[in-house]
Amino acid sequence: MSSTCCAPKTRSFSRFVRNYVLLGLVITLVLYTVVVNFYMLYGKWMVASFQLQVIAEQYEDQLAKIPDAPLPNGFNIQTFDRFDELPAQLRALASPDDLEPGELFYVNTDKYAENEDPENPVFLLFPYALKDGREILILQTYHAGDEDNVYFVRLHKLALLSIPFAIAIVGIFAWFLWVIGKRLTKPSEDLQSWANSLTADRLDDPIPDFGFEELNDVAHELHRSVDQIDKFVAREREFLRQASHELRTPVTIVSGNVELLEKSPLNETQSRVMSRIKRANRNMQQLLETLLWLGRENAPLGETEHIHLSSFIEQEISDLSYLTDGKHVSCTFVPDSTETEIATSRAALMIVVSNLIRNAFQHTPKGQVTITLTGTELRVENTISTCNGQCTTPQGEGIGLQLVKRICQRLDWHCTPTHLPNGGMSVSFDPGARTLIKPAPALVKS
Repeated sequence: MSSTCCAPKTRSFSRFVRNYVLLGLVITLVLYTVVVNFYMLYGKWMVASFQLQVIAEQYEDQLAKIPDAPLPNGFNIQTFDRFDELPAQLRALASPDDLEPGELFYVNTDKYAENEDPENPVFLLFPYALKDGREILILQTYHAGDEDNVYFVRLHKLALLSIPFAIAIVGIFAWFLWVIGKRLTKPSEDLQSWANSLTADRLDDPIPDFGFEELNDVAHELHRSVDQIDKFVAREREFLRQASHELRTPVTIVSGNVELLEKSPLNETQSRVMSRIKRANRNMQQLLETLLWLGRENAPLGETEHIHLSSFIEQEISDLSYLTDGKHVSCTFVPDSTETEIATSRAALMIVVSNLIRNAFQHTPKGQVTITLTGTELRVENTISTCNGQCTTPQGEGIGLQLVKRICQRLDWHCTPTHLPNGGMSVSFDPGARTLIKPAPALVKS
């Protein structure tokens, strides 16, 4: 399964900011529109109350000049000085306790009638307390069917006015959101673009100003980190350049002196010691070349050669057989063919194959090491006979197998280690079909 399939889903910072700002503005707009619409609809009662209050105040001013001035009456307006004089339909739905001076009292009789009728009256009653202690009741009467009445036409227009008003407010806030969104997200997008283009070659360029202190701090931190990494890489390259010479020198000296000693007459004990020194020096040279190569980015590892896999593996088994001396370990090599040939770097292949075999030999105190070659796939498996049943501690990989993994990753080779229940390990290695030159006869299609 690909590791990317389970990776957490990332989200854009600009989209995150824009969405949350939009959500906040939408909630504000909805609340604001509801409140405005409520007040615009409620305003019709405020207008009616204001109109009747003006009539009452004008009548009070007229009383100061003409004490016996008649009660104000006019178009659909009547004035009473006693509750008992109100229309019977209104008195049936209200009581004196329901009336409060200076407050509009509204009754739509159509809602209380058994049958809806356009002639059912709508009462607007405004009680008003005069300075002389009397109370008058100003009544304005409409009918439920008076849709063409100027008053109701104005009310409908007032109610409908809230719709374009709300649309205008939405448009203003949408424009405001767009402006704020651009100002909030553009600096972060500029920072992202600058960070993506920041390389070691551009470290001397001045750091742009992203308009916000926090973003500028992030930019300076990124610049500092890249600068530190660049200096670290430069130091590593210089170290490898020097180490490549300094570390190879003692290995070369040891190799030269070993060759000189081999030309001298040696007894059996000296020959065994010399063989050990020679093998240790060879392993050191191989490990040194591996480490230096892994430290160089995109550096080639040796020239491509034609290699017979079977004979190559047999030679590596023979060179590493000293690791099984003094141990009850047997090794079996089973190739499917002696004719399989590949084209690859001999040094890289030697490092991988020898490390796999060495790892199996070193981690098998007693048991069997089975090496199988099928096509270009090499499988190295060690069975530890000292484990009875299930071994609780799996075999460690060691530095050899870790180096193999890094080399295979670098060269796009396949290497799959599997821990076995008996404490051993089975490692499958395949340099790939693209290296195959001469396949085994069993792999040739008829």
